[in-house]
Amino acid sequence: MHDLVHDLAQSIAGDEFISLEQGRLPRHLAQIRHSSVVCDSELHTIPESLYEAKKLRTLNLLFPRGNLGEVPPSLFSSFRYLRALNLSGSGIKRLRNSFSHLISLRYLNISNTLIETLPESISDLDFLQVLNLTNCYDLIELPMRLARLVNLRHLMINGCDKLSHLPDSIGNLFQLQTLPTFIVGTGKYQGLKQLHRLPLVGELNIRQLENANRSDSRFANLLMKPKLHSLGLSWRNDHGDLITINNNDSTLDEELLENLQPHQNLKRLSIEGYPGKYFPRWIGTPELPNLTNIVLIYCKRCEHLPALGQLPFLKVIYMLGMPNVKNIGSGFYGRVSGRQFQSLQELSFIDFPNLEFWWSTNMKEEFPSLEKLTINKCPKLKNMPCFPSLKHLELRNCNEMILRSAANLSTLLNLVIDVFTGRLVLLESLLGNNPHLMSLTISSCSNLCSISSKLGGLIALKSLTIRWCEELISLPQEIQNLSSLESLEIIECHSLINLPEGLGGLTSLRSLSIENCNNITSLPMGLQHLTSLEHLTLMYCPSLASLPANIQKPLHAEELIYFELSRDSMSA
Repeated sequence: MHDLVHDLAQSIAGDEFISLEQGRLPRHLAQIRHSSVVCDSELHTIPESLYEAKKLRTLNLLFPRGNLGEVPPSLFSSFRYLRALNLSGSGIKRLRNSFSHLISLRYLNISNTLIETLPESISDLDFLQVLNLTNCYDLIELPMRLARLVNLRHLMINGCDKLSHLPDSIGNLFQLQTLPTFIVGTGKYQGLKQLHRLPLVGELNIRQLENANRSDSRFANLLMKPKLHSLGLSWRNDHGDLITINNNDSTLDEELLENLQPHQNLKRLSIEGYPGKYFPRWIGTPELPNLTNIVLIYCKRCEHLPALGQLPFLKVIYMLGMPNVKNIGSGFYGRVSGRQFQSLQELSFIDFPNLEFWWSTNMKEEFPSLEKLTINKCPKLKNMPCFPSLKHLELRNCNEMILRSAANLSTLLNLVIDVFTGRLVLLESLLGNNPHLMSLTISSCSNLCSISSKLGGLIALKSLTIRWCEELISLPQEIQNLSSLESLEIIECHSLINLPEGLGGLTSLRSLSIENCNNITSLPMGLQHLTSLEHLTLMYCPSLASLPANIQKPLHAEELIYFELSRDSMSA
Protein backbone atom coordinates (compact mmCIF):
# COMPACT_ATOMS: atom_id res chain seq x y z
CA MET A 1 0.00 0.00 0.00
CA HIS A 2 2.88 2.39 0.81
CA ASP A 3 4.36 1.85 -2.66
CA LEU A 4 0.99 2.50 -4.31
CA VAL A 5 0.56 5.80 -2.47
CA HIS A 6 4.11 6.74 -3.36
CA ASP A 7 3.48 5.99 -7.04
CA LEU A 8 0.22 7.94 -7.00
CA ALA A 9 1.89 11.00 -5.47
CA GLN A 10 4.68 10.82 -8.00
CA SER A 11 2.30 10.54 -10.94
CA ILE A 12 0.33 13.58 -9.76
CA ALA A 13 3.45 15.69 -9.20
CA GLY A 14 4.97 14.59 -12.50
CA ASP A 15 8.38 16.10 -13.18
CA GLU A 16 8.19 18.17 -10.00
CA PHE A 17 8.68 15.14 -7.74
CA ILE A 18 11.75 12.96 -7.31
CA SER A 19 12.79 10.23 -4.91
CA LEU A 20 16.53 10.09 -4.28
CA GLU A 21 18.40 7.05 -3.05
CA GLN A 22 22.12 6.54 -2.74
CA GLY A 23 23.57 5.48 -6.07
CA ARG A 24 20.65 6.97 -8.01
CA LEU A 25 21.33 10.72 -7.92
CA PRO A 26 20.38 12.58 -11.13
CA ARG A 27 22.23 15.70 -12.20
CA HIS A 28 19.49 18.17 -13.13
CA LEU A 29 17.13 18.97 -10.27
CA ALA A 30 16.37 22.67 -10.74
CA GLN A 31 12.65 22.15 -11.45
CA ILE A 32 12.02 19.76 -8.60
CA ARG A 33 9.40 20.93 -6.07
CA HIS A 34 8.97 17.80 -3.94
CA SER A 35 11.65 15.33 -2.93
CA SER A 36 12.12 12.28 -0.73
CA VAL A 37 15.69 11.41 0.17
CA VAL A 38 16.53 7.92 1.43
CA CYS A 39 19.91 7.83 3.18
CA ASP A 40 21.53 4.58 4.30
CA SER A 41 24.21 4.08 6.94
CA GLU A 42 27.00 5.41 4.72
CA LEU A 43 25.30 8.69 3.87
CA HIS A 44 25.18 11.10 6.80
CA THR A 45 24.02 14.23 5.02
CA ILE A 46 21.91 15.51 2.16
CA PRO A 47 23.12 14.74 -1.40
CA GLU A 48 24.91 17.74 -2.93
CA SER A 49 22.93 17.51 -6.16
CA LEU A 50 19.70 18.24 -4.30
CA TYR A 51 20.83 21.79 -3.55
CA GLU A 52 20.15 22.63 -7.20
CA ALA A 53 16.42 22.47 -6.39
CA LYS A 54 16.22 26.06 -5.17
CA LYS A 55 12.42 26.09 -5.40
CA LEU A 56 11.93 22.94 -3.38
CA ARG A 57 8.62 22.97 -1.49
CA THR A 58 8.60 19.56 0.21
CA LEU A 59 11.58 17.67 1.62
CA ASN A 60 11.12 14.27 3.18
CA LEU A 61 14.38 12.98 4.69
CA LEU A 62 14.31 9.26 5.41
CA PHE A 63 17.14 7.98 7.59
CA PRO A 64 16.31 4.33 8.37
CA ARG A 65 19.15 4.10 10.90
CA GLY A 66 18.51 7.49 12.48
CA ASN A 67 22.00 8.79 11.75
CA LEU A 68 21.64 12.41 10.61
CA GLY A 69 22.91 13.90 13.86
CA GLU A 70 22.37 17.53 12.84
CA VAL A 71 20.64 19.37 10.04
CA PRO A 72 23.36 20.94 7.87
CA PRO A 73 23.28 24.78 7.83
CA SER A 74 23.20 24.75 4.02
CA LEU A 75 19.66 23.39 4.13
CA PHE A 76 18.34 26.60 5.69
CA SER A 77 20.05 28.91 3.24
CA SER A 78 19.35 26.85 0.10
CA PHE A 79 15.66 26.00 0.50
CA ARG A 80 14.03 29.30 1.46
CA TYR A 81 10.78 28.31 -0.28
CA LEU A 82 10.46 25.07 1.66
CA ARG A 83 6.95 24.57 3.04
CA ALA A 84 7.12 21.04 4.44
CA LEU A 85 10.10 19.40 6.15
CA ASN A 86 10.04 15.88 7.56
CA LEU A 87 12.94 14.90 9.84
CA SER A 88 11.07 12.16 11.71
CA GLY A 89 13.34 9.42 13.03
CA SER A 90 16.44 11.12 11.66
CA GLY A 91 18.39 11.01 14.93
CA ILE A 92 18.93 14.77 15.17
CA LYS A 93 19.81 16.13 18.61
CA ARG A 94 19.55 19.85 17.96
CA LEU A 95 18.45 22.47 15.45
CA ARG A 96 20.34 25.66 14.66
CA ASN A 97 18.93 29.15 15.16
CA SER A 98 19.29 29.68 11.41
CA PHE A 99 16.15 27.54 11.14
CA SER A 100 14.24 30.83 10.99
CA HIS A 101 15.49 31.29 7.40
CA LEU A 102 12.81 28.81 6.32
CA ILE A 103 10.29 31.64 6.38
CA SER A 104 7.70 29.83 4.24
CA LEU A 105 7.61 26.65 6.32
CA ARG A 106 4.10 25.36 7.09
CA TYR A 107 4.81 21.81 8.22
CA LEU A 108 7.66 20.60 10.45
CA ASN A 109 7.94 17.01 11.64
CA ILE A 110 10.69 16.29 14.16
CA SER A 111 8.94 13.33 15.79
CA ASN A 112 10.85 10.30 17.10
CA THR A 113 14.18 12.14 17.35
CA LEU A 114 16.70 12.74 20.15
CA ILE A 115 16.19 16.49 20.26
CA GLU A 116 16.28 18.08 23.74
CA THR A 117 15.42 21.71 23.00
CA LEU A 118 14.19 23.77 20.08
CA PRO A 119 15.77 27.06 19.02
CA GLU A 120 13.83 30.20 19.91
CA SER A 121 14.01 31.13 16.24
CA ILE A 122 11.27 28.60 15.49
CA SER A 123 8.91 31.19 16.96
CA ASP A 124 9.72 33.39 13.95
CA LEU A 125 8.20 30.94 11.46
CA ASP A 126 5.06 33.02 11.02
CA PHE A 127 3.34 30.61 8.62
CA LEU A 128 3.98 27.40 10.57
CA GLN A 129 0.76 25.40 10.95
CA VAL A 130 1.98 21.95 12.04
CA LEU A 131 4.71 21.17 14.57
CA ASN A 132 5.01 17.44 15.22
CA LEU A 133 7.17 16.50 18.22
CA THR A 134 5.54 13.14 18.96
CA ASN A 135 7.73 10.74 20.99
CA CYS A 136 10.62 13.16 21.43
CA TYR A 137 11.38 11.51 24.75
CA ASP A 138 14.38 13.74 25.53
CA LEU A 139 12.65 17.06 24.86
CA ILE A 140 12.71 19.08 28.08
CA GLU A 141 11.21 22.40 27.02
CA LEU A 142 9.56 24.31 24.19
CA PRO A 143 10.55 27.79 22.95
CA MET A 144 9.41 30.54 25.32
CA ARG A 145 7.93 32.59 22.48
CA LEU A 146 5.96 29.71 20.95
CA ALA A 147 2.70 31.63 21.45
CA ARG A 148 3.80 33.96 18.64
CA LEU A 149 3.02 31.22 16.09
CA VAL A 150 -0.49 32.55 15.57
CA ASN A 151 -1.11 30.29 12.55
CA LEU A 152 -0.23 27.10 14.43
CA ARG A 153 -3.07 24.58 14.17
CA HIS A 154 -1.46 21.34 15.32
CA LEU A 155 1.09 20.96 18.15
CA MET A 156 1.75 17.26 18.70
CA ILE A 157 3.66 16.69 21.94
CA ASN A 158 2.32 13.30 23.04
CA GLY A 159 5.14 11.09 24.28
CA CYS A 160 7.26 14.07 25.37
CA ASP A 161 7.31 12.90 28.97
CA LYS A 162 10.21 15.10 30.11
CA LEU A 163 8.28 18.30 29.42
CA SER A 164 7.44 19.84 32.80
CA HIS A 165 5.64 22.94 31.53
CA LEU A 166 4.39 24.71 28.43
CA PRO A 167 5.36 28.21 27.30
CA ASP A 168 3.38 31.15 28.64
CA SER A 169 0.15 32.23 26.96
CA ILE A 170 -0.38 29.09 24.89
CA GLY A 171 -4.02 30.17 24.92
CA ASN A 172 -3.19 32.92 22.42
CA LEU A 173 -2.93 30.29 19.67
CA PHE A 174 -6.57 30.78 18.72
CA GLN A 175 -6.36 28.42 15.75
CA LEU A 176 -4.80 25.54 17.68
CA GLN A 177 -6.88 22.41 17.13
CA THR A 178 -4.48 19.61 18.09
CA LEU A 179 -2.91 19.70 21.54
CA PRO A 180 -2.83 16.14 22.89
CA THR A 181 -1.05 17.18 26.10
CA PHE A 182 -1.56 20.26 28.24
CA ILE A 183 0.75 20.65 31.24
CA VAL A 184 -0.52 22.85 34.05
CA GLY A 185 2.34 25.06 35.18
CA THR A 186 2.85 27.31 38.17
CA GLY A 187 3.24 30.52 36.18
CA LYS A 188 0.53 33.15 35.82
CA TYR A 189 0.00 32.32 32.15
CA GLN A 190 0.37 28.54 32.40
CA GLY A 191 -2.92 27.60 34.05
CA LEU A 192 -6.12 25.95 32.86
CA LYS A 193 -7.46 29.31 31.73
CA GLN A 194 -5.20 28.99 28.68
CA LEU A 195 -7.56 26.32 27.33
CA HIS A 196 -10.55 28.66 27.29
CA ARG A 197 -10.51 29.79 23.64
CA LEU A 198 -8.68 26.88 22.01
CA PRO A 199 -10.90 25.06 19.44
CA LEU A 200 -9.47 21.67 20.38
CA VAL A 201 -10.27 18.54 18.40
CA GLY A 202 -9.69 14.88 19.24
CA GLU A 203 -7.52 14.13 22.28
CA LEU A 204 -6.55 16.20 25.32
CA ASN A 205 -4.53 14.97 28.31
CA ILE A 206 -4.15 17.48 31.14
CA ARG A 207 -1.14 16.75 33.36
CA GLN A 208 0.01 18.13 36.72
CA LEU A 209 -3.43 19.15 37.91
CA GLU A 210 -1.93 19.54 41.38
CA ASN A 211 -0.73 22.93 40.08
CA ALA A 212 -4.24 24.03 39.08
CA ASN A 213 -6.51 26.35 41.06
CA ARG A 214 -10.28 26.51 41.22
CA SER A 215 -10.63 29.94 39.63
CA ASP A 216 -8.68 28.88 36.55
CA SER A 217 -10.59 25.62 36.26
CA ARG A 218 -13.87 27.50 35.87
CA PHE A 219 -12.49 29.06 32.69
CA ALA A 220 -11.08 25.89 31.10
CA ASN A 221 -14.34 25.72 29.14
CA LEU A 222 -14.15 22.00 28.33
CA LEU A 223 -17.93 21.89 28.28
CA MET A 224 -17.88 24.03 25.13
CA LYS A 225 -15.47 21.84 23.15
CA PRO A 226 -17.80 19.50 21.20
CA LYS A 227 -15.03 18.05 19.01
CA LEU A 228 -13.03 16.77 21.97
CA HIS A 229 -13.48 12.98 22.03
CA SER A 230 -10.82 11.83 24.51
CA LEU A 231 -9.94 13.48 27.83
CA GLY A 232 -7.24 12.49 30.33
CA LEU A 233 -6.90 14.16 33.73
CA SER A 234 -3.80 13.45 35.81
CA TRP A 235 -2.41 14.62 39.13
CA ARG A 236 1.37 14.08 38.92
CA ASN A 237 4.50 15.90 40.01
CA ASP A 238 7.30 17.17 37.76
CA HIS A 239 8.98 13.75 37.81
CA GLY A 240 5.91 11.97 36.51
CA ASP A 241 5.17 10.27 39.84
CA LEU A 242 1.71 10.20 41.38
CA ILE A 243 1.47 12.86 44.04
CA THR A 244 1.38 11.90 47.70
CA ILE A 245 -1.94 12.62 49.35
CA ASN A 246 -1.21 14.64 52.48
CA ASN A 247 -3.95 17.25 52.48
CA ASN A 248 -6.97 16.39 54.61
CA ASP A 249 -9.20 18.79 52.67
CA SER A 250 -10.14 17.03 49.45
CA THR A 251 -12.94 19.46 48.57
CA LEU A 252 -10.58 21.67 46.58
CA ASP A 253 -9.78 18.87 44.14
CA GLU A 254 -13.42 17.80 44.06
CA GLU A 255 -14.48 21.29 43.01
CA LEU A 256 -11.63 21.41 40.50
CA LEU A 257 -12.76 18.17 38.86
CA GLU A 258 -16.38 19.35 38.90
CA ASN A 259 -15.33 22.41 36.89
CA LEU A 260 -13.63 20.26 34.25
CA GLN A 261 -16.86 18.78 32.94
CA PRO A 262 -16.40 17.93 29.23
CA HIS A 263 -18.91 18.17 26.40
CA GLN A 264 -21.42 15.34 26.11
CA ASN A 265 -19.76 14.18 22.86
CA LEU A 266 -16.81 12.80 24.86
CA LYS A 267 -16.11 9.11 24.19
CA ARG A 268 -13.03 8.29 26.31
CA LEU A 269 -12.27 9.51 29.83
CA SER A 270 -9.22 8.78 32.01
CA ILE A 271 -8.70 10.07 35.57
CA GLU A 272 -5.39 9.32 37.29
CA GLY A 273 -4.19 10.18 40.78
CA TYR A 274 -7.35 12.09 41.73
CA PRO A 275 -7.00 13.15 45.43
CA GLY A 276 -10.71 13.76 46.05
CA LYS A 277 -13.09 11.49 47.96
CA TYR A 278 -16.06 11.81 45.63
CA PHE A 279 -16.40 11.76 41.88
CA PRO A 280 -18.28 14.66 40.25
CA ARG A 281 -21.92 14.37 39.26
CA TRP A 282 -21.09 14.66 35.54
CA ILE A 283 -19.42 11.23 35.34
CA GLY A 284 -22.47 9.37 34.12
CA THR A 285 -25.67 9.87 32.23
CA PRO A 286 -27.14 12.18 31.02
CA GLU A 287 -24.03 14.38 31.11
CA LEU A 288 -21.83 11.89 29.19
CA PRO A 289 -24.24 9.74 27.19
CA ASN A 290 -21.68 8.91 24.47
CA LEU A 291 -18.90 7.61 26.71
CA THR A 292 -17.40 4.31 25.48
CA ASN A 293 -14.24 3.96 27.63
CA ILE A 294 -13.48 5.02 31.19
CA VAL A 295 -10.20 4.54 33.10
CA LEU A 296 -9.83 5.34 36.82
CA ILE A 297 -6.31 4.88 38.20
CA TYR A 298 -5.04 5.46 41.75
CA CYS A 299 -8.03 7.47 42.95
CA LYS A 300 -6.92 6.41 46.41
CA ARG A 301 -9.30 8.47 48.54
CA CYS A 302 -12.49 7.52 46.75
CA GLU A 303 -14.78 5.25 48.74
CA HIS A 304 -17.50 4.77 46.13
CA LEU A 305 -17.49 4.12 42.41
CA PRO A 306 -19.29 6.52 40.07
CA ALA A 307 -22.70 5.63 38.63
CA LEU A 308 -21.86 4.12 35.24
CA GLY A 309 -24.56 1.51 34.74
CA GLN A 310 -26.87 3.65 32.63
CA LEU A 311 -24.31 4.81 30.05
CA PRO A 312 -25.77 3.28 26.88
CA PHE A 313 -22.55 3.01 24.84
CA LEU A 314 -19.98 2.25 27.55
CA LYS A 315 -17.82 -0.67 26.38
CA VAL A 316 -14.68 -0.66 28.56
CA ILE A 317 -14.16 0.04 32.28
CA TYR A 318 -10.64 -0.17 33.73
CA MET A 319 -10.08 0.62 37.41
CA LEU A 320 -6.77 0.33 39.27
CA GLY A 321 -5.53 1.14 42.75
CA MET A 322 -8.53 2.20 44.87
CA PRO A 323 -7.84 0.97 48.43
CA ASN A 324 -10.74 2.80 50.11
CA VAL A 325 -13.47 1.10 48.10
CA LYS A 326 -14.99 -1.64 50.28
CA ASN A 327 -18.20 -2.37 48.41
CA ILE A 328 -19.47 -2.17 44.86
CA GLY A 329 -22.97 -1.03 45.67
CA SER A 330 -26.14 -0.09 43.86
CA GLY A 331 -24.72 3.38 43.19
CA PHE A 332 -22.37 1.83 40.62
CA TYR A 333 -25.40 0.66 38.64
CA GLY A 334 -27.35 3.92 38.66
CA ARG A 335 -31.05 3.11 38.43
CA VAL A 336 -31.81 -0.41 39.65
CA SER A 337 -34.61 -0.86 37.13
CA GLY A 338 -33.93 -1.46 33.43
CA ARG A 339 -30.75 -2.71 31.75
CA GLN A 340 -27.48 -1.93 33.50
CA PHE A 341 -24.19 -1.78 31.57
CA GLN A 342 -26.03 -2.84 28.44
CA SER A 343 -23.05 -2.34 26.08
CA LEU A 344 -20.16 -3.11 28.45
CA GLN A 345 -17.71 -5.64 26.97
CA GLU A 346 -14.60 -5.39 29.19
CA LEU A 347 -14.38 -4.78 32.94
CA SER A 348 -11.22 -4.73 35.10
CA PHE A 349 -10.83 -4.29 38.86
CA ILE A 350 -7.13 -4.30 39.82
CA ASP A 351 -5.56 -3.60 43.23
CA PHE A 352 -8.67 -3.12 45.36
CA PRO A 353 -7.16 -4.53 48.60
CA ASN A 354 -10.20 -3.79 50.79
CA LEU A 355 -13.01 -4.64 48.41
CA GLU A 356 -15.23 -7.19 50.16
CA PHE A 357 -18.65 -7.28 48.53
CA TRP A 358 -20.09 -6.84 45.03
CA TRP A 359 -23.79 -6.07 45.10
CA SER A 360 -25.96 -7.48 42.34
CA THR A 361 -29.52 -6.93 41.18
CA ASN A 362 -29.68 -10.68 40.43
CA MET A 363 -31.40 -9.84 37.17
CA LYS A 364 -30.44 -10.90 33.66
CA GLU A 365 -30.56 -7.27 32.58
CA GLU A 366 -27.21 -6.47 34.22
CA PHE A 367 -24.01 -6.86 32.20
CA PRO A 368 -25.78 -8.57 29.26
CA SER A 369 -22.86 -7.96 26.84
CA LEU A 370 -19.82 -8.40 29.12
CA GLU A 371 -17.26 -10.70 27.48
CA LYS A 372 -14.04 -10.09 29.45
CA LEU A 373 -13.65 -9.73 33.23
CA THR A 374 -10.35 -9.23 35.07
CA ILE A 375 -10.16 -9.26 38.87
CA ASN A 376 -6.62 -8.87 40.21
CA LYS A 377 -5.30 -8.15 43.71
CA CYS A 378 -8.72 -8.18 45.36
CA PRO A 379 -7.89 -10.57 48.24
CA LYS A 380 -11.05 -9.89 50.28
CA LEU A 381 -13.64 -10.09 47.51
CA LYS A 382 -15.68 -13.28 47.88
CA ASN A 383 -18.49 -12.86 45.38
CA MET A 384 -19.40 -11.46 41.98
CA PRO A 385 -22.55 -11.27 39.83
CA CYS A 386 -23.47 -13.80 37.18
CA PHE A 387 -22.54 -12.62 33.72
CA PRO A 388 -24.69 -14.25 31.02
CA SER A 389 -22.28 -13.69 28.11
CA LEU A 390 -18.84 -13.84 29.75
CA LYS A 391 -16.18 -15.48 27.56
CA HIS A 392 -12.86 -14.49 29.17
CA LEU A 393 -12.27 -14.58 32.94
CA GLU A 394 -9.00 -13.70 34.70
CA LEU A 395 -8.81 -14.19 38.47
CA ARG A 396 -5.42 -13.23 39.94
CA ASN A 397 -4.42 -12.75 43.59
CA CYS A 398 -7.98 -13.34 44.76
CA ASN A 399 -9.84 -15.04 47.59
CA GLU A 400 -10.63 -18.66 46.79
CA MET A 401 -14.27 -18.12 47.75
CA ILE A 402 -14.82 -16.04 44.63
CA LEU A 403 -14.70 -19.32 42.71
CA ARG A 404 -18.07 -20.18 44.27
CA SER A 405 -19.68 -17.29 42.38
CA ALA A 406 -17.63 -18.01 39.28
CA ALA A 407 -18.99 -21.56 39.26
CA ASN A 408 -22.34 -20.13 38.14
CA LEU A 409 -20.81 -19.12 34.82
CA SER A 410 -21.42 -21.40 31.85
CA THR A 411 -20.26 -19.50 28.75
CA LEU A 412 -16.49 -19.24 29.32
CA LEU A 413 -14.03 -19.78 26.48
CA ASN A 414 -10.86 -18.58 28.26
CA LEU A 415 -10.01 -18.96 31.95
CA VAL A 416 -6.93 -17.76 33.85
CA ILE A 417 -6.44 -18.72 37.52
CA ASP A 418 -3.31 -17.09 38.94
CA VAL A 419 -1.79 -16.67 42.44
CA PHE A 420 -4.27 -18.52 44.64
CA THR A 421 -3.08 -19.89 47.99
CA GLY A 422 -5.89 -22.41 48.60
CA ARG A 423 -6.35 -25.92 47.20
CA LEU A 424 -8.87 -24.71 44.62
CA VAL A 425 -11.51 -27.27 45.58
CA LEU A 426 -14.15 -24.95 44.11
CA LEU A 427 -12.41 -25.04 40.73
CA GLU A 428 -14.09 -28.39 40.05
CA SER A 429 -17.56 -26.84 39.64
CA LEU A 430 -16.22 -24.04 37.48
CA LEU A 431 -14.62 -26.52 35.07
CA GLY A 432 -17.66 -28.76 35.08
CA ASN A 433 -20.04 -25.95 34.13
CA ASN A 434 -17.97 -24.65 31.20
CA PRO A 435 -17.64 -27.47 28.66
CA HIS A 436 -16.89 -25.04 25.83
CA LEU A 437 -13.67 -23.76 27.43
CA MET A 438 -10.92 -23.40 24.81
CA SER A 439 -8.02 -22.04 26.89
CA LEU A 440 -7.12 -22.77 30.52
CA THR A 441 -4.16 -21.34 32.46
CA ILE A 442 -3.45 -22.29 36.08
CA SER A 443 -0.38 -20.63 37.55
CA SER A 444 1.25 -19.77 40.89
CA CYS A 445 -1.24 -21.79 42.92
CA SER A 446 1.13 -22.79 45.71
CA ASN A 447 -1.14 -25.33 47.49
CA LEU A 448 -2.74 -26.97 44.49
CA CYS A 449 -2.08 -30.72 44.82
CA SER A 450 -4.27 -32.09 42.06
CA ILE A 451 -6.58 -31.01 39.28
CA SER A 452 -10.15 -32.27 39.13
CA SER A 453 -11.08 -35.08 36.78
CA LYS A 454 -13.64 -32.62 35.37
CA LEU A 455 -10.72 -31.41 33.27
CA GLY A 456 -11.38 -34.37 31.00
CA GLY A 457 -14.81 -33.01 30.13
CA LEU A 458 -13.37 -29.96 28.37
CA ILE A 459 -13.54 -31.54 24.93
CA ALA A 460 -13.22 -28.13 23.20
CA LEU A 461 -10.01 -27.20 25.07
CA LYS A 462 -7.18 -26.20 22.71
CA SER A 463 -4.61 -24.75 25.13
CA LEU A 464 -3.67 -25.92 28.65
CA THR A 465 -0.93 -24.18 30.65
CA ILE A 466 0.08 -25.22 34.17
CA ARG A 467 3.03 -23.41 35.71
CA TRP A 468 4.58 -22.54 39.08
CA CYS A 469 2.35 -24.92 41.04
CA GLU A 470 4.88 -26.23 43.56
CA GLU A 471 2.64 -28.84 45.26
CA LEU A 472 1.01 -30.32 42.17
CA ILE A 473 1.63 -34.08 42.35
CA SER A 474 -0.26 -35.43 39.37
CA LEU A 475 -2.51 -34.72 36.43
CA PRO A 476 -5.80 -36.60 36.03
CA GLN A 477 -5.89 -39.62 33.72
CA GLU A 478 -8.95 -38.01 32.11
CA ILE A 479 -6.60 -35.65 30.32
CA GLN A 480 -6.62 -38.23 27.54
CA ASN A 481 -10.17 -37.12 26.68
CA LEU A 482 -9.00 -33.69 25.53
CA SER A 483 -9.32 -34.58 21.87
CA SER A 484 -9.07 -30.95 20.70
CA LEU A 485 -5.98 -30.02 22.76
CA GLU A 486 -3.26 -28.46 20.59
CA SER A 487 -0.89 -26.92 23.16
CA LEU A 488 0.23 -28.26 26.56
CA GLU A 489 2.74 -26.42 28.79
CA ILE A 490 3.91 -27.71 32.17
CA ILE A 491 6.46 -25.37 33.75
CA GLU A 492 8.10 -25.43 37.21
CA CYS A 493 5.82 -27.96 38.86
CA HIS A 494 8.54 -29.44 41.08
CA SER A 495 6.37 -32.03 42.90
CA LEU A 496 5.17 -33.60 39.69
CA ILE A 497 6.77 -37.06 39.36
CA ASN A 498 5.26 -38.45 36.20
CA LEU A 499 2.70 -37.72 33.54
CA PRO A 500 -0.38 -39.85 32.84
CA GLU A 501 -0.08 -42.50 30.13
CA GLY A 502 -3.22 -41.05 28.62
CA LEU A 503 -1.10 -38.20 27.32
CA GLY A 504 -0.49 -40.30 24.25
CA GLY A 505 -4.17 -40.05 23.38
CA LEU A 506 -3.94 -36.35 22.60
CA THR A 507 -3.99 -36.87 18.86
CA SER A 508 -4.49 -33.15 18.09
CA LEU A 509 -1.51 -32.01 20.20
CA ARG A 510 0.84 -29.82 18.16
CA SER A 511 3.02 -28.31 20.91
CA LEU A 512 4.30 -29.93 24.12
CA SER A 513 6.59 -28.14 26.60
CA ILE A 514 7.85 -29.60 29.87
CA GLU A 515 10.29 -27.26 31.60
CA ASN A 516 11.92 -26.96 35.03
CA CYS A 517 10.11 -29.91 36.60
CA ASN A 518 12.80 -31.16 38.99
CA ASN A 519 11.21 -34.47 40.04
CA ILE A 520 9.78 -35.86 36.83
CA THR A 521 11.47 -39.25 36.44
CA SER A 522 9.89 -40.57 33.26
CA LEU A 523 7.69 -39.73 30.32
CA PRO A 524 4.77 -41.86 29.11
CA MET A 525 5.55 -44.32 26.34
CA GLY A 526 2.37 -43.23 24.60
CA LEU A 527 4.08 -40.08 23.34
CA GLN A 528 4.86 -42.01 20.16
CA HIS A 529 1.18 -41.71 19.25
CA LEU A 530 1.29 -37.90 19.11
CA THR A 531 1.14 -37.88 15.33
CA SER A 532 0.25 -34.16 15.10
CA LEU A 533 3.16 -32.97 17.25
CA GLU A 534 5.17 -30.13 15.67
CA HIS A 535 6.93 -28.51 18.65
CA LEU A 536 8.48 -30.50 21.50
CA THR A 537 10.48 -28.87 24.32
CA LEU A 538 12.05 -30.75 27.26
CA MET A 539 14.22 -28.50 29.43
CA TYR A 540 15.81 -28.64 32.90
CA CYS A 541 14.24 -31.83 34.23
CA PRO A 542 17.30 -33.25 36.07
CA SER A 543 15.52 -36.33 37.52
CA LEU A 544 14.51 -37.61 34.13
CA ALA A 545 16.47 -40.86 33.96
CA SER A 546 15.63 -41.83 30.40
CA LEU A 547 13.52 -40.96 27.43
CA PRO A 548 11.17 -43.14 25.41
CA ALA A 549 12.88 -44.48 22.31
CA ASN A 550 10.70 -42.45 20.02
CA ILE A 551 11.78 -39.22 21.75
CA GLN A 552 15.49 -40.01 21.40
CA LYS A 553 14.83 -40.64 17.73
CA PRO A 554 11.40 -39.22 16.93
CA LEU A 555 9.23 -41.54 14.86
CA HIS A 556 7.58 -38.59 13.16
CA ALA A 557 10.71 -36.55 12.55
CA GLU A 558 9.53 -35.49 9.13
CA GLU A 559 6.52 -33.73 10.73
CA LEU A 560 8.36 -32.39 13.81
CA ILE A 561 9.21 -28.74 13.10
CA TYR A 562 10.89 -27.95 16.44
CA PHE A 563 12.57 -30.32 18.89
CA GLU A 564 14.62 -29.08 21.85
CA LEU A 565 16.19 -31.37 24.41
CA SER A 566 18.28 -29.62 27.06
CA ARG A 567 21.36 -31.41 28.40
CA ASP A 568 20.06 -30.68 31.88
CA SER A 569 16.85 -32.58 31.13
CA MET A 570 18.45 -35.94 31.88
CA SER A 571 20.46 -37.12 34.83
CA ALA A 572 23.95 -38.37 34.12
